[in-house]
Amino acid sequence: MKVVIKPSKVSGTIVAPPSKSYTHRAIILAVLSAGNSLIKNALISNDTKATIEACKLLGAKIKRSGNNIEIEGTCGDFPKKKSPVTIDCHESGTTIRLMTGVATISSSKVVLTGDKRLMKRPIGELVRTLKSLGVNISASGNNQFSPVTIKGGSFKGGKINISGKMSSQFISALLLIAPFAKKDTVMIVEDLKSKPYVDITLDMMKTFGVEVEIDGNIYKVKAGQKYKAQKYTVEGDYSSASYFFAAAAITNSKITVKNLNPNSVQGDKYFLEVLKQMNTKNLHGIDVNLENYPDIVPSVAIVAAKASGETRINNIKHLRTKESDRIQSVVSQLSKMRIKVKTTDDSMIISGGNLKGALIDTFNDHRIAMSMAIAGLAAKGETIINNAEVVNKSYPDFWKDLEKVGAKIKIIN
Repeated sequence: MKVVIKPSKVSGTIVAPPSKSYTHRAIILAVLSAGNSLIKNALISNDTKATIEACKLLGAKIKRSGNNIEIEGTCGDFPKKKSPVTIDCHESGTTIRLMTGVATISSSKVVLTGDKRLMKRPIGELVRTLKSLGVNISASGNNQFSPVTIKGGSFKGGKINISGKMSSQFISALLLIAPFAKKDTVMIVEDLKSKPYVDITLDMMKTFGVEVEIDGNIYKVKAGQKYKAQKYTVEGDYSSASYFFAAAAITNSKITVKNLNPNSVQGDKYFLEVLKQMNTKNLHGIDVNLENYPDIVPSVAIVAAKASGETRINNIKHLRTKESDRIQSVVSQLSKMRIKVKTTDDSMIISGGNLKGALIDTFNDHRIAMSMAIAGLAAKGETIINNAEVVNKSYPDFWKDLEKVGAKIKIIN
């Protein structure tokens, strides 16, 4: 599918889709709980479907009606399967990392795999740590990449050191299963990137009845705590909302986004602070550290492309192992749109200018598709987004919502 975008003055109101991060965690915690949970307003996207299917394959009973999900809790007691369980996580990095943790408390042999790009995304630090905690686990490429194979559960807990430099999801995976360990788990986390995603995990664990003691970079989870079933409504997603805030900023218009929690622990609400620093009426370049906010980097880059002067986006090396090398993806596509971008190993320096329409490659990366679509609203001439269906990974209604606020788009199937 291709989408053709013409310069557009946009305005109006959209409802932010449910949070992908919260939906993943709500599904997993409901599966691990005692009792039956109802997850309302869940995000139903390719990634969250992968997590639902993964939990079902381990033996969980899950029913979905629209955006509501009914889940019978297992208390972590999954039925033992005679044959190995193969879980295809497709393109979802969140699914494969969080479910690697969950699979360790199953007594079945579990193999977690996915598509070609997912096989190149690192998982070695999580595998290493689980090995040190007594889990019989192995992975390909000298234990650095999936497929991951887990032979029966033996997660014992204890004191561990783990790096969060490559992905915060490693820490989240361990936190979620820590209550099932034989003894207390104490995690000393070093060089944590994308910390707000760990905060989401902690927020959800508390909602489902498990406390985590935090002292600086030390996280302690007492063994034997039980997750309790909940009726839970998923809040709106700030990452997805960022595209519409960016659209308003670069077209000097007004868009209202509903269904956002102003008190959310989602880190990506920081995008609003970035816009404030850039001054939305007369955009100007800034220096900004997005170490903890990787998912809004493409949105910030698009606003920077229309701002006067230079914008430097710092501490983003970990974006190179996302769905694409997201630094290179943004740079290459903005360059097509006649914007000057320089890079270092962990930063982008964007010189604002006049965007020109171009044929956009998405690199099968949903955030590249959506951010470049927004750039097309303020570009001279037509912008064509190839592989536009990739937005189904996190925001299936993106194109509908873009039309809703007045964007001139044409969908070519």
